[in-house]
Amino acid sequence: MGKNTELGLASVVAATCLALSISPLTFADESRPLPTLYSTDMVDAQFAEAVLTGEVTENSGLPVTRSFNADMVNVENIVGDGEGVYVAVLDTGVLPSAPFFFSEANIAYDLGKGFSHDVYWDDDIGDVVIGPLRDDRGIVTDLASGHGTHVASTVVGFNINNGEWIQGIAPKATIIPVLVLDAWLFDSPFGPLSFSGGTDEMISAGIRYVADLDLDGRVVINMSLGGPDRSPMIEEAVDYAISKGVVVVASAGNSGADGMGYPGGLPQIISAAAAGWAQMFAAPGSWRGDVPEKTNSNDILGNNTQFHLEDFSSRPVKALGQKHQDLDVAAPGAWVVGPYKSAFANNTGYYYLSGTSMAAPHVSAIAAMLLQSEPLLSHSAVERRLRNAGHGSPLPADGAIVAYPFAEPFFYSASWKGGDYGTGFLQADHVVN
Repeated sequence: MGKNTELGLASVVAATCLALSISPLTFADESRPLPTLYSTDMVDAQFAEAVLTGEVTENSGLPVTRSFNADMVNVENIVGDGEGVYVAVLDTGVLPSAPFFFSEANIAYDLGKGFSHDVYWDDDIGDVVIGPLRDDRGIVTDLASGHGTHVASTVVGFNINNGEWIQGIAPKATIIPVLVLDAWLFDSPFGPLSFSGGTDEMISAGIRYVADLDLDGRVVINMSLGGPDRSPMIEEAVDYAISKGVVVVASAGNSGADGMGYPGGLPQIISAAAAGWAQMFAAPGSWRGDVPEKTNSNDILGNNTQFHLEDFSSRPVKALGQKHQDLDVAAPGAWVVGPYKSAFANNTGYYYLSGTSMAAPHVSAIAAMLLQSEPLLSHSAVERRLRNAGHGSPLPADGAIVAYPFAEPFFYSASWKGGDYGTGFLQADHVVN
């Protein structure tokens, strides 16, 4: 979930990636790449053709590595893997190089669908025009960012340079990529114009499409997206999906104390706040670091707990009509590594991203593993189970010092109050076991 990008002629849901900048507490639209950046510039066209034809690469049997965020939610303590459950990622579709990154993952390209509009400059009216909704957009991201690819990689894992496989939270779940966020670049009398995001029509069409699929397993919708305004059209689509047995998860927003975004702020949605491991960059191994099992223990930075709530993570604001129970749980949403590229750029690689966008797929993956073991649970029952599990890992509301190596003084302070993070930090074993 991220900043608004408005076209000016329609209700627009924001582009989702609110990623890390180089200043301690400011978040912008640029992301920080890993030191070893893999570029797919030369093979993107090949992989785009593979996605379109369904010819994906074979499993390569890579050695498996676990990232710190998977360790934060204790995936090593459960036997579930999400097999038989679908996670529909309503986002920017997939990068052309998806078959490389997801070489050992189950991606249902054949079920993917893209919703968009033709957006262009009209000389007759002297303004930007948004055409009717299209359902033939396809799922391959060209101008749009790799946000949806990064989100999916958290659920099922990803390949790093054919050298190792980073374990996903629910590695055998099946991803359905649904493009509901797009990007447009076109000429105008003022020069080239570029926009990214998605309309209410795109989002709601994607939700209804997934709800109407005739599948052989339960479905979780992940929406790492949102905007400041409540949309009746999207809310009606959410209610329809829930009535069809779909579990719906969304990011809470990246506006901090200014309130939750929507649709994550809807009370009927399972919403995710963003938590982090304060000493991730201070511990050996960095993003592959081993997270202590006892989360309420002192860390090397002097904090009395291992996890903290990120300042950008949206909290319920009473003046906006938002209640504490509208925010459900917190999950890893800081410095999460995965394949990504910025919108309108040719820089595909592995990136650290932060945002409640990154927290939501952790929650969706854990919900998928719960449905794997108890497939008859309703959406509301899944929400109750997740909230109850969150109670087991509350975040003490006395703040934290967080290691931040990219700008002096190399640390920043995070603060929060009780209820700002939902019921608590969500761990897979507290849910599935």
